[in-house]
Amino acid sequence: MVYIYDGTFEGFLSVVFEAFRTKTAPLSIIPGRANTQMPLGECVTIPRKEKEAKRVWAGLEQRTGPKYARMVRIAFLAEEPQTEMLLWRYLSKVFTSQVADFCRNMLDADVYETVQMARRVHREVHRFQGFVRFQKTADGMYFAAIDPDHNIVHLLTPHFRSRYEGQPWVIYDTRRNHGVFYDTNQVMEVVLSNPGFDMKTGKLHDHAKDSDQDYYRELWQAYCDAINIIERKNHRQMKRAMPQRYWKYLPEKD
Repeated sequence: MVYIYDGTFEGFLSVVFEAFRTKTAPLSIIPGRANTQMPLGECVTIPRKEKEAKRVWAGLEQRTGPKYARMVRIAFLAEEPQTEMLLWRYLSKVFTSQVADFCRNMLDADVYETVQMARRVHREVHRFQGFVRFQKTADGMYFAAIDPDHNIVHLLTPHFRSRYEGQPWVIYDTRRNHGVFYDTNQVMEVVLSNPGFDMKTGKLHDHAKDSDQDYYRELWQAYCDAINIIERKNHRQMKRAMPQRYWKYLPEKD
């Protein structure tokens, strides 16, 4: 059976519930928004059902504890090829294993890869806590464009909400075309139908940016040039600490 779902974590848990209910293991699990060729096999679309998703989540927390349950949610955000099928295999083993702490069995290939996938997501979150560059808009808000490998925009929210508690900001994922907006009181998900910035460079359009934005951008670039020691340039180490795929929206790398 090929299961098609809405791409959300709750939708994925609904697929898990349905697969266990019907005792029909998935041949593939595909988000409905994915632009991929459907594999051969019978296809069925599973709607997101909050009640069933909560039952699966409660069972997962009971079997593994909150820490390892959250690991599954984090790994789901990796959005790597076959992520859903890996998590399905992991969850089916967790729910059917007679071993109470099977989730800790790093000798199992699916457990090991699930843990590693969650770590890759966490690693990118940590990097983007230092790679996000805000620009001030004409209405006094701060805006930053990002292009991460994983769907981490919501995982970045607690860090920046704590760090910039008193000012409104938007962090926008250009690859997935959605972001989060913090208005100093609450965080909301946003989708920009007519963005006031260049999707390729991340720079605000002239009508959308603050009058002093170019000055501060040049000031930041001058600061980076000033602290750079030409005689000690080490491009290999620089790319190790700041991978080149993250340079897209960094003003200091213009």
